[in-house]
Amino acid sequence: MTRVSARVPMRPVPGGATSAARVGASSLGFTLLEVLVALAVVAIALLAAMRAAGGVSDNAQRYRQTVLAEQCAQNFLVDQRLSKTFLAVGQSTSACTQANVPFTVAVDVMPTPNPNFRRVQVNVLDVSGWSAWQVVTIIGNL
Repeated sequence: MTRVSARVPMRPVPGGATSAARVGASSLGFTLLEVLVALAVVAIALLAAMRAAGGVSDNAQRYRQTVLAEQCAQNFLVDQRLSKTFLAVGQSTSACTQANVPFTVAVDVMPTPNPNFRRVQVNVLDVSGWSAWQVVTIIGNL
């Protein structure tokens, strides 16, 4: 049996290398363009991850402010209930500090159809004036 092998002639390319040598060299690695595209994709993914992490951090800070403001409002209402004094109709403000964070508690007391009850709206503001917590309740003269 004789073996016949077909030989493909190699074409010269600029720089003196043959086309077969060039095909073998390019299959060993990535081109510069492929590497740059991959780096761009990774950079976009990292930017998206950093933005998401920043959003989580902002939400955690806002949640902390809200919890502290709620404590201020609840402390005011519990203090009023324990003092057993009937709130006068009108508006008032007071300072409250929770975990070294200052708040302003704005209280609006309004009458109800029943003279033995008052509608009390407590609005807790942070130092920038943002309403961090608001609660409305009825307090009775018991």
